[in-house]
Amino acid sequence: MFNWFKNLFKSKPNKVKKRFISDDESNSMRKYREDKMNSILEKISKKGYDSLSQHEKNFLNNYKNNL
Repeated sequence: MFNWFKNLFKSKPNKVKKRFISDDESNSMRKYREDKMNSILEKISKKGYDSLSQHEKNFLNNYKNNL
């Protein structure tokens, strides 16, 4: 009985609700990332890696980590 009472006041883990996205949303997000990646790679080929902004470098790093 004591365990029941003790467990009554324990915090319960929150359930994470996943949002499912449609194929159109998924395709548009993928297209956006590909276009952004292509523009960054083009900038690197023309001006070099040092010409990238910190935001662009972060994007490349995140893209690399999510492969």
